[in-house]
Amino acid sequence: MMPTVFTHDDPGIAVVLQQALETSQTLIFPTDTVYGIGGNPWDARTLDRVRELKQRAADQPFTLHLPTVASIARYARVDAQIERWIDALLPGPYTLLLPVSGGAPASAVSGPTVGIRVPAHPFFAGPVAHLDRPLFGTSVNVHGQPPLSDIAEIIDRFSRVDVIISGPVGLGPSAILDLASAPPRILRGEVGEDVERLLGLRSED
Repeated sequence: MMPTVFTHDDPGIAVVLQQALETSQTLIFPTDTVYGIGGNPWDARTLDRVRELKQRAADQPFTLHLPTVASIARYARVDAQIERWIDALLPGPYTLLLPVSGGAPASAVSGPTVGIRVPAHPFFAGPVAHLDRPLFGTSVNVHGQPPLSDIAEIIDRFSRVDVIISGPVGLGPSAILDLASAPPRILRGEVGEDVERLLGLRSED
């Protein structure tokens, strides 16, 4: 059975999303970086299916995708310094490793940290924010291969997902910033001098 495809601005997409999260459906959705594949972060069936589709190790955590910056405090411990960094970085093309709190789903936790994204994308600012529910997500690719951005190719390679939500996406994956370490670390990707200064990794000129 082929996936059902919707656009991110379909008037009924919030209902589609809610039903998918409540019935163990696997989603592909747009972000400000690349397409993500995921679903309900507490649903073992969906988590296992995404791992199978991506050929991903069972112990490798996913990233929690949130609709708003304000919702981060439900899943991470945010002190004044981290809050200042978050407010400057998000919503935006960053995955942040933050000190985990008891509300975080195990699927997004690695040791003392939780991986969190708040994409700057109308799909998250609109229907996801309307539902006020998190998604787990990871890039749409088989593990070790480049992320896919063409919907026709995604349908061909990931025909076993339930729902595909199309929309504009960026050109590459998010930068990963570890804000739980002292000093913070850039684990993946490049960031601008302004971000390096914000995190104390570059001195003022």
